[in-house]
Amino acid sequence: MDDYTRDYPRDLRYEPPRKSGLETVGDLPWGTHFCLLYNDAEQLLEILIPYFAEGLAANEFCMWVTSELVDVEQAKAALRAAVPDLDAFILSGQLEITSYADWYIQNGRFDGDRVLRAWVDKLASAEQRGFEGLRLTGDTFWLEKVAWQGFIHYESMVDREIGSKRMLALCAYPLPSCNPSEIFDIIANHDFAVINENGRWLSFKSANRGRMGRALRESQRRQHAILETVQDAIIAFDAAGSIYSINPAGAAMFGYGEDELLGEDISTILPEKWATDFDLHKIRGSKETRGRRKNGELFPAEIALAATRHDNAPLFVGSVRDLSEKHRAETRLKQIQIDRLAAMGGIAAGLAHELNQPLSAMKTYLKVAERLIEIPPEKRQLKIEEALARASAQVERAGRIISSLRGLASHGEPNKLILSLHELIERTCECFATSFKDRNAEISLDLGASKDTVLVDGVQIQQVLTNLIKNAKEAMSDSRARRLVISTSLTGDDRIRVDIADNGPGIPDHIKSQLFEPSPSTKEGGMGVGLPMSRVIIEAHDGKIWAQPNRDAGAVFSFTLPLMDALGSFEEAAE
Repeated sequence: MDDYTRDYPRDLRYEPPRKSGLETVGDLPWGTHFCLLYNDAEQLLEILIPYFAEGLAANEFCMWVTSELVDVEQAKAALRAAVPDLDAFILSGQLEITSYADWYIQNGRFDGDRVLRAWVDKLASAEQRGFEGLRLTGDTFWLEKVAWQGFIHYESMVDREIGSKRMLALCAYPLPSCNPSEIFDIIANHDFAVINENGRWLSFKSANRGRMGRALRESQRRQHAILETVQDAIIAFDAAGSIYSINPAGAAMFGYGEDELLGEDISTILPEKWATDFDLHKIRGSKETRGRRKNGELFPAEIALAATRHDNAPLFVGSVRDLSEKHRAETRLKQIQIDRLAAMGGIAAGLAHELNQPLSAMKTYLKVAERLIEIPPEKRQLKIEEALARASAQVERAGRIISSLRGLASHGEPNKLILSLHELIERTCECFATSFKDRNAEISLDLGASKDTVLVDGVQIQQVLTNLIKNAKEAMSDSRARRLVISTSLTGDDRIRVDIADNGPGIPDHIKSQLFEPSPSTKEGGMGVGLPMSRVIIEAHDGKIWAQPNRDAGAVFSFTLPLMDALGSFEEAAE
């Protein structure tokens, strides 16, 4: 029956086909409109009797419009031979047999629009009474040549109308009364024709209709291919909420097979009240709602609805987007902001501690300058200008720390420049040279990374290095041999890794899990308030920071940063 399958706006193609009762035709989908070209009354009855017998058995409402060749009584007598309880079907209202004069003709003329509306009304009445659909036939033996063109126009309207309805229409034409041109008109307006050739029933389609069908199927295949590439769910449903179309991505989104949702209520997958209580005229734009997967899981979704009409009934098409990942991303962002604010709370508490070193150095240089004023110029070992310059440099350093912290607190982006990480490490270590020497401690550099060009805020990265080196120095205060090793290496993902290893007592077990959280304990191991700030800075540079025990003794604090090569050219990074 593939030759007779049509494509319909409604979901009739997904309903079980109907048995035609005709061996040469087989099963038919609802909406089929075909014709019979017969030679005599015997051939007419040979097709119509099994056709209607099958319809009555299938709980279809059947209507036979007769002509002079086989009138109402003759039709009843012939059908009764195949359906013994025919009168019961007539009394129940499942079968109507009427004359063409009562159906097609009114006030002495044929009105195709009126007849077509009458067929549609018959279908509506049949469905209300619980019948599966309408099976009909009309014999055109009565049709005069002067009315031919009007009837052919009517047939074209029937062909367009019933394609989306639960109707089977068999139009009977007396072959001896039709010329070749008229036969072409008949076939062009029907899905296929049935004809008896040398005692054998055959069915065939017109070549033009076949080409049109192939073109339509090709167009729909292209449309289906396009819909398959759409990641959102595209769902079509009627005013009763019955789903008759959903694309593969949509079925997958809700966890169903491609055909499982057809005919189901829209509330199955969109359970909120609006889905079954909407107003056709109020649907505009999009709204957030919830979807429900096959396993019962609810998920956030956004739906954009469009409303139109088909067969004088509302038709809705919805585009549904799964917002689960968007909501997860928003949740992660909120958590990052919460962590950042919490870290800034700890950072603010330790701001005086972080500024203590440059302020203490500035105070020392100013006292040195004050004493130098009392010493005769020729006996001074240091120029006053040099002492003041060093004090000024510490003021600038303190200012940079404050500026960097202000940028972090206001969620601003770091002031990134292309810099050598090795140079930043060396400059930071120079600031600790004297204090390490005074404590009989040693800083050893093993800068083995073959690439060290990074796009960073130099002040912020130096602050991280300062925090980690200062913590290591304090952790080693009671160690017999105080040695700090700072090394660099390349990772496999285009990043540079910095390890700062000390030989202190290591990380106490009770603070390992909260080491980089705001305000960790600083009573043991020398872990300062700078660690939460260090985490914020490194993560703002798309890096990672962590701590682990040193293989020999002590702890190793490590962080990674993306290399400039991984970020592309300076222009690309700036963009």
